[in-house]
Amino acid sequence: MIRNGEFYVLKHMKQQGMSTTQIADELGRDRKTIRKWLQEDGPKAYERRKREPSILEPYKAYVLSRMEEGCLNAVILHDEIKANGYSGQIRLLRAFMEPYRPAVLSKATERYETPPGKQAQVDWGHFKADWHGGVKRLYAFVMVLGYSRAMYVEFTEDERLDTLIGCHLRAMQYFGGRPETILYDNMKTVVQGQDEQGHPVWNERFARFAAHHGFLLRRCAPYRARTKGKVENGVGYVRKNFWPRIRTFTGLADLNRQARHWMDTVANSRIHGTTHEMPTQRLLQEKLHRFNLIPFEEAERHPRKVSADTLVSYEANRYSVPWRYVGQTVHVQDERNGHLRIYAGSMCIAEHGKAAGRHQVVMNRQHLEGVRSASGKPVSVPSPRLVPQEAPAVAQRELSVYEQLLEEVVPSWS
Repeated sequence: MIRNGEFYVLKHMKQQGMSTTQIADELGRDRKTIRKWLQEDGPKAYERRKREPSILEPYKAYVLSRMEEGCLNAVILHDEIKANGYSGQIRLLRAFMEPYRPAVLSKATERYETPPGKQAQVDWGHFKADWHGGVKRLYAFVMVLGYSRAMYVEFTEDERLDTLIGCHLRAMQYFGGRPETILYDNMKTVVQGQDEQGHPVWNERFARFAAHHGFLLRRCAPYRARTKGKVENGVGYVRKNFWPRIRTFTGLADLNRQARHWMDTVANSRIHGTTHEMPTQRLLQEKLHRFNLIPFEEAERHPRKVSADTLVSYEANRYSVPWRYVGQTVHVQDERNGHLRIYAGSMCIAEHGKAAGRHQVVMNRQHLEGVRSASGKPVSVPSPRLVPQEAPAVAQRELSVYEQLLEEVVPSWS
């Protein structure tokens, strides 16, 4: 039963025209299993089973140490651990030894070279920087094309899945295409674990992202770090050649501008020590494939209401948007590489460099243009309004009252 992102990998292989036998050979699965999975409408949720400790568990360290000494004969090792109390079958021992055989047999391996457009390798590097008087950990995404050794580097705030997906997109844009396969180690955002047969359990969302753009996922063999040596050498090259050049930077956006300049003028324009050619020249021979121009599902976006001063708040800083969106709810997408994008629905209405500190206002003056002229004339000041005064009320009295009053004030003539 299929239980992970491998469903999208084999579905993509089938769409590419590969036969059931070819898919089974590529993934190391039985043909009947592949045929059954291809009939499924979707993957089943992966549920990790609680397993009892293997009967071989107490003897694994001994077996590995004997293999390191050069003993790869399962019959001999079975006799040795059996003498120490092992009661299991030899097939269990052989299954345990199988993944470790290549590493022991090839301690001096021949460098694996890939044909043009076939493979890229991805890894993260960790760096520390002085950040507002403290120490901040930064992450460097590095992708290296196997044939040309062309390199893409991007510094980020974290290694989250959305960040990883964004880095892949920008790397493919930088190279002008994507390879057939991309090789990874056991980074948790790509490989969630392995099943009982030792096959990788791919992160489902990342597997769908790979299938969407048309590249296949590969994991380097356990204890075979040299299968990913190109990108590991690339991370080391960034650490030794780029990082010492950086004395100051104003934020991640500025750091990545410096990294792009270094890629264009140094890393990809040098004579490579292995190929003895410039990566930019060999990149022309890579024959990379087009990636999907239809966007993958949206990255995480944060809803924010636009205040009367055209600003939205995000992580203790405020950023401007066009004044027309005052009072509306927009969404902030943090690329985690020093850039923010603000969306109204599916439309990007603003882009900003992410503020490095706190309580800062990042304003684009163009967002205020048109405030006065939107109605064609400025708003008029209200004029005072005259209110007519009402006539006073007059009391009604009898005439005898007035006659009596007249007699009191006029003297008598008699």
